[in-house]
Amino acid sequence: MATFDKRFDQKVAIVTGAGSGIGKAAAERLLAEGASVLALDIDDAGLSALPLDQPTFKSTLCDVSNASECIARVNDALDQFGRLDIVINSAGITARSLGDNAGFEEKWDTVIRVNLKGTMLMCHAAVPVLQRMGGGAIVNLASVMGLVGYDPSLPLSDGFSPYPPSKGGVLQVTRDLGARLAKENIRVNAVCPGFAYTNLTQNLADSPETHQALIKMHPMGRLGQPEEIANVILFLASDEASFVTGAAWTVDGGYTAA
Repeated sequence: MATFDKRFDQKVAIVTGAGSGIGKAAAERLLAEGASVLALDIDDAGLSALPLDQPTFKSTLCDVSNASECIARVNDALDQFGRLDIVINSAGITARSLGDNAGFEEKWDTVIRVNLKGTMLMCHAAVPVLQRMGGGAIVNLASVMGLVGYDPSLPLSDGFSPYPPSKGGVLQVTRDLGARLAKENIRVNAVCPGFAYTNLTQNLADSPETHQALIKMHPMGRLGQPEEIANVILFLASDEASFVTGAAWTVDGGYTAA
């Protein structure tokens, strides 16, 4: 795995959904490369497993679908580290996360509230601070399912899944904010992962038939690892991506190209 020694030195980052999967990988990489990190998640158990023994790493619970909590966590970053430069919006769920007992409307409202509204609320809380700082970077976690529909051969959607619309909305938030904030030195980009091994796909990987079907849909012949998605997140958050904004980066092993 490529590393870039201390390229985020003196930078402060907020990472949502940091208790597991892609958010966890991004938070740990930012810390390793010099950033001070405020890790946020609604899952206390996930946060408890993070490296809390470092002065440049703090964590706290946060429901990103609650505006007051987003504002409070941005203020926490300022109080603890003195500034804010980077926001990684990785918090997200699927309808599968809610179990079989949840009804259609409950699943729809919850997924949209967390994935789309939560991304917008954290951006809304952070942007005024980034403006005062003179610039910064926001990276939103979308999905290839924001670009294409579920393959009909997969047992993942009857056409009414809230997940693709939620991630398509994240892409539009990214484009609109990216265009609006470009002249203020705030870059806003999105990453669209293919299927990767995270807590959101665990039940899919546990089904041998579905797992093999997904593998065959990725021309690389495998699913992704959270660290591989984090590689691109960190690039977009870094000064190396200084001419990149309003963009959607697919990191999908060729899924959308096939």
